[in-house]
Amino acid sequence: MKTRVHAIAGGIGFLMILLFWTSTAFTELFTSHETVATVKALILRGMFILIPAMVIAGGSGMTLGKNRTDALANAKKKRMPVIAANGLLILLPAAWFLAGKAAAGEFDTVFYIVQVVELCAGAANLTMMGLNIRDGLTMTGRIGRFNASNADARHPSIEERPSGPLVARNISRFTDTNGEKLDVQPVMALCRCGHSKNKPYCDGSHNDLSFSSEPEPDRTPDELRVFKGKQLDVHYNRLLCSHAGECGKRLKAVFDTTRDPWIGPDNATPDQIRDTVKACPSGALSWSEPGGTAMHICGDAPEIAIERNGPFRVTRIQLASGVKAEGASADKYVLCRCGASKNKPLCDGSHSEIGWTEQSA
Repeated sequence: MKTRVHAIAGGIGFLMILLFWTSTAFTELFTSHETVATVKALILRGMFILIPAMVIAGGSGMTLGKNRTDALANAKKKRMPVIAANGLLILLPAAWFLAGKAAAGEFDTVFYIVQVVELCAGAANLTMMGLNIRDGLTMTGRIGRFNASNADARHPSIEERPSGPLVARNISRFTDTNGEKLDVQPVMALCRCGHSKNKPYCDGSHNDLSFSSEPEPDRTPDELRVFKGKQLDVHYNRLLCSHAGECGKRLKAVFDTTRDPWIGPDNATPDQIRDTVKACPSGALSWSEPGGTAMHICGDAPEIAIERNGPFRVTRIQLASGVKAEGASADKYVLCRCGASKNKPLCDGSHSEIGWTEQSA
């Protein structure tokens, strides 16, 4: 709700200033002094709409961004006081002064000096408000800020918006918790704060929550462990693990968390272990020949699959920021959807610990 109020108030403020600016420029250039005086009187009355809109936009914006420290939010917060000062110290007094001068028919040098100052201040506010609108739309995923050099525009990709949604592009296969294909759009903003009422899509709820996409200071250490066997080695990085439990369900003899070490590569055949590594959705598990280079086994088709009451399982889709963990695969990883992971953007299994569900909001 706060996001919607902020957007509406900001839009009204922007349109009012744009109307004031264009009508002033047009009447000064092409009409009579009488028309200019009428417009000046109307602009002064219009301040009763503009000022409340700007107060609401500024106040709601500061409330929404108070806990956000990303670059876009900081830029918006820096512009807001300048916009307010411009309005209160220049635009409002100038509107009052010019309306009075125009009503008295005093179109002298002072009138035109103040008029130029007002137009300059109005243009500055329009520019800053336009930038704020652009950044707001970027933060909510409604427009893109994707660098084409990071990935070919034809290829599927996922971009993280700072403290905002995941923006998925050119996704050919997107499946729900039952494995059914969902309709796809060229660009989709996907919720990762856990509170959208329109899951899996973003509805702007992250702004109301002051959601942060930064990993926690006590995030899982980035450490790749190697469990050596006679026929193959198993590699594991807990930072990547979403604790889906596929390994233990499929091959308890090898993957048993009640044992230390919990992975025993000699307790099953190499083919059984490779099949289980392939089933690991997060890429936390990989395998190698004894002493060799770790290898992941991924599905063939690009896909985002939604795990029931859990993360996005991603296969063969580029994460624009990269999967940053030792031994990670760029072709298989899981992205937090509940908003509680300490290892964002990666899932750490927190959805199970907090009892998060699809209906959570």
